[in-house]
Formats: sequence, structure tokens, C-alpha cells
Amino acid sequence: MNPGRLGALLPVAGAYWLGAALARTLLLQAPRRIAVDLAQPMVVVTSWGAYGGEAFAILAATVALATLSLIVAARRLARDAVPGDVAAIALVAALGVAGACAWPFVFSSDAYAYAAYGAMANDGLDPYAPLPASAHSALYDATRWQWGGAYPACVYGPAFVGIAAALGRATSAHGVTATLWAFRLLAGLAFVAGIPLLGAALAAWSAARRFTALCAYALNPVSLWSVAEGHNDALLMLLVMTAGAVAVRRPPLGAFLIGLSPLLKAPGAALALGAALESWLGRRPGRSSIVTGVLAGLALAAAVTLPPLGPVLAAAGAHGRYAPEISIQGLLGPLPALGLAALAAAYGSARLAARDRGGLAWIGIALLMALPNAYPWYALWLVPWCLGAGDTGASRALWAATIFSVSRYLPDAWGTLSPDGARLAAGAAALPLLWAATDLRRTAFDRKKATQP
Repeated sequence: MNPGRLGALLPVAGAYWLGAALARTLLLQAPRRIAVDLAQPMVVVTSWGAYGGEAFAILAATVALATLSLIVAARRLARDAVPGDVAAIALVAALGVAGACAWPFVFSSDAYAYAAYGAMANDGLDPYAPLPASAHSALYDATRWQWGGAYPACVYGPAFVGIAAALGRATSAHGVTATLWAFRLLAGLAFVAGIPLLGAALAAWSAARRFTALCAYALNPVSLWSVAEGHNDALLMLLVMTAGAVAVRRPPLGAFLIGLSPLLKAPGAALALGAALESWLGRRPGRSSIVTGVLAGLALAAAVTLPPLGPVLAAAGAHGRYAPEISIQGLLGPLPALGLAALAAAYGSARLAARDRGGLAWIGIALLMALPNAYPWYALWLVPWCLGAGDTGASRALWAATIFSVSRYLPDAWGTLSPDGARLAAGAAALPLLWAATDLRRTAFDRKKATQP
């Protein structure tokens, strides 16, 4: 590991340590009205008004500083990338996650729900059903309070429920705080462990392209924060990265493994189908066995996952409220956004059929447009669509959109935004996608040039 190259990447992690210091300074002036929030096992910025806006501003500034540091360092170092860079990137990612964990608050309550699902499984209750009103414990009560009275039924795969139950058994004797930290630490370890696996999966790429891809995934500033909050997307991506590394030598087995990813979380199905689509439309060698492996894995995952999830999905369909916010759908409305998503997906598929991997980024953009709420932690599984696409306007636009997705934290941190404020935040989240127009223009130019005599 070259100390000079490591030092060039360290400011990415340093931004989170600086942000932690500013966040702790902010809490010195905390208003009395949030004293109950500050007394919780894990402090979540929720409806703090202007004070929550200040907390969000520190996070936004931290993400901006980390992003600028990453772009500067990656551009300078990619030209002479070396094998030891994988270890340097993993170390900086670990330091970045640690810096984010040093903050005195987070912006998501998901870790509480994860812990409650594990506790329900251990207590013989169904995590795919609402918690009975008669069930009480320190964890259940803390989770109820954090979610405003009732947390949602589990929508994750049985494999994740099993992991949550195991963490609960290992930490419950040490209190709620220990259990919540266990989820955060597990997410961090899973994320960092996936970095060398991604490096192995990209072994055939040029050194410069592999370095850029590793930085784009492992040092994505929003991903680093999301991992520190404990989001289970990190576990999903560890399985996906493992599948990618296995696929280098045994493509069908790797395809089968990625097909199993919905056992952890549903977005794994999109990544699995994307791998099958790219292989089939791109007419890759052995595409039939890859597609078969993906479909076999998805079929097994569906057989295990859908039965317990059935009642949850039925209840959501009957009683759920569709409320897009701080997303393309929130800005344009569901139908226009879904129409644009369909066009992007069709265009991306056509690019793949022409053996242009740049189409992957357009399918990733289609997924982003189809999301009613583009939460920041979705960056963890949206960034891989950029990596396979290469350096295109669409891939840059999608990567930038994952950075701007941090704006989704604002309404939860502040409270209900005004209509103008919500539109402004949604517009900020959507703005980077305009960059994708440069990809359309370049493609049109290349086609025109190809038809000239």
C-alpha cells in the first residue's frame, strides 16, 4: 500500500470526522424540546424543525466535501493505478464509515425496525405481521416510539430475518443500544469485505478503469453514510459482490448466487435480472447458462420469500398509501415519471442489444425514476449499474443522482416541508439526471458519423 496514494484518498474519510465534530458541537445548543429524542438508545433526527435543518446542512456539506475530495483524488490517481490500491480504498472506506459512526445522531430509524424483527423472531412472533399491542420490551417500546407508535411489518427476506434474530440473541443481554450498534457494525464489516471481492470481479478490466470503479462504489459518500446507519443494503451488496467474484471462474454459479439475493432484500432481484438481461442481449459467451443460473436462484428465492411476504404485500395493497416524496415521481407525478422510466428502460435495453454496455446506466436510471421515494441508502445498489456501463453521460448522471439523494433526509429531519420546499428538494434530487442528455447527444452524433460516407 503506497502511503502517498492512501494519503490522497484520506480526505474522503476525513470529511466525516470533521462532520462528526460539527454535529457534536451543534448538539451543545440542542433545544429542550428534543430532550426526549436525545435520550433514545440511538438518536434519530426527526421533525426537529429549523434545528433539524441545521443538522441536515452539516450532513449535506459533509457529503459535498467528501464528493469533491473523491473526484479530485480519483482523477489524479487513476492514471497510474496499482494493485495495492484495493487495500487503500478499503481502508479509507472503513475510516469513512467509522467517521460517520462517530456522529451523535443519524437520519434513519431503520436499524430499530431491524432489531425488532429479530426480537420478534426470537420471541416466537411473526415479523411479517404487526407487533401485538400486548408485546412489550425495552426494544419494542423504543422502536414503537421511534416510529411514531407502530413500526411497519417486515418486508425483507427470511435470510435477513435470520441474521437479525442471530444479532438479537448475541446482544440482547447488553441492552438496546448494543443491539442497534451490532447492526451498524455488521453493515460496515459487510461493506468493507465486499470491496476486495469487487476488485476480484473486475480483474479483467484495465487498472485505471478498475480503480475508478472501486472508488465510485466503495467511496461513494452517500453509501458510506448509509452503511454507518446500519442499512441492510450492505449485506445485500456483499452477496452480490461475492457472486461477481465467483462468476469470474464459474459464471453459472455466480449467476445462481446473485439470483438468491432477494432472500436478503428485494432490490437484489433487479440486480439479478439486470445481469441476465445484459448477458442475453449482449450475447455474452455462455449466456444461456448464466440466464438459467439467475432464474434458478430467483425461483428458489421466490419459493422461500413469497409465502411469508404474501400477507404483508396484500395488506399494503389494500390499506397502503402511495405517497411519492423527494423523487422524480414526487416532482413530476407517478404516471409521467413511470412513463419516462419505461422509455429509459427500453432505450437501455436497445443499447444492450447493440452490445453497448452503456445501456446498463439507462436501466439504472429507469429504476431510479420508478422509485416513489429515492432514499439515500438505495445508492448502494444503484451504483453498480454505473460501474458496468463505463464512463458515459448516463453513468455519471446516475452516480451524481445517488449523491444528491441525500436531500431525501430533509423532510424527515425538518418535519413537513411546504409544497415549494418539497418541490425544491425533489428538483435537487432530479437535477443530476439532466447530465444523461449528454449521453443521448453523443450517441446521436456517433450514429450520424457512422452513416456518413
